[in-house]
This record gives sequence, structure tokens and C-alpha cells, in this order.
Amino acid sequence: MFRDVQEQFLKKADCTVKVISKEGDMYSLLVGQQKLISNKPIVDTYKISFDLVVRECHCECNLFQSKAILCCHMLSTFAYFELNEVPTCYILARWSKNVRRKHTFMKSCHDENCSDESNNLYRGLCSHFFNVAQDFVRNTEDASILHLAMDGAQTTLHDHRASKDQSRVPSRQSNKASET
Repeated sequence: MFRDVQEQFLKKADCTVKVISKEGDMYSLLVGQQKLISNKPIVDTYKISFDLVVRECHCECNLFQSKAILCCHMLSTFAYFELNEVPTCYILARWSKNVRRKHTFMKSCHDENCSDESNNLYRGLCSHFFNVAQDFVRNTEDASILHLAMDGAQTTLHDHRASKDQSRVPSRQSNKASET
């Protein structure tokens, strides 16, 4: 993902921005991107709409809508309006290095430590859930009861975790008599 974004930043150098019209805070722009095809320079033009106050940009190439990557045309628009930071609406949690994904507990031969305790616990639980679900998947009534049981187990576990977290926090009681 880093390389894909980096590529768009490099392509930004081949772009020129031209304002077509302005209505209030909404700008319509044309961004020309120069490309070399068979050693001949060709300029592709893309229409951009940009709201300066909300800092929302839309490019007709639709790279952000399809791959969630800012295109060089949008990056050029931000540079044109001297926005030194990418607007927060374009920073998606799924590209963050701190994102928590459920599939990270699954065993992979690429993991450095495949025998990690959380991976073993996860695999054991998945195996148990699979076996239970396999027994009750043929009947919708049985499956509904299993869903309710799982919801109840989840609630119980959340309550248990919350009570453990509260017992770890030391209570601070201020007593004027003991201070003196």
C-alpha cells in the first residue's frame, strides 16, 4: 500500500492544475497529467471538484472510490491550495498500521512466531465453535438457539472483562483524617 501511495506522489510531479470555475467554496478544476507513450508526451485531463471549506475532493478517475488511494490529481489539487496535510476524511483506518483485524490470529507460515499463545487459543476456539456449529447447522431453530447462546456467552465475557478491569484499578480514597 505504501508503494501505491508513493507512486501517486511521484506522478503528482507530472500534473498541472487549472481552475475552471468557482461557486462559493466549491471549485471546478482541470488537472492535466503528462504521460509518455511510445516516447511521445500525451496529456490526459481529469475534472476535479473541490470544496475548500470541507476539504472534500472528487476526481473523475475514481481511484479513491475504487481502491481507497488518493490519486495524483487529488494530491495535486491539495498542493495547489497549499494544504500541507491530507484531509482526515481520506485517512482510512484499514490502512493504519495500528488497525486490528480478526484474521491476524490465523496461523500463517509467514509469521515469525506461529506458536504464539494467542494463536493457539484462537485455533482451539475456532475448532470448538466449528464442531458445535456443524452439529446444529441443519435446523434453523437449533441455529437460532446457538446464536442466542453465543450472544449470551459474549455478553458474559464482556461483563467478566469489565469487572476484571475495574478490580485492577486501585481505588483512591481521600481521607482528611489519615492525611493529617
